[in-house]
Amino acid sequence: MACCAAGGPQAYTGRSMKDSHQNLMITATEWDAFLNDLQQTLDKFAVPEAEQAEFKAIIASTRADIVV
Repeated sequence: MACCAAGGPQAYTGRSMKDSHQNLMITATEWDAFLNDLQQTLDKFAVPEAEQAEFKAIIASTRADIVV
């Protein structure tokens, strides 16, 4: 999903974010931990700030469908 949303050549054919995560009961605290891990990964691979911001905006747009 992330590659497709970021403009990559892959096509996402999976379930919606809401359908995929509805039974997982992901909390805001868990979401924040995920974002922290994501930031560490982006930093580790020296992803430029502009691309980080764009990618994090894509990820943030899914929050309402994932967090309970």
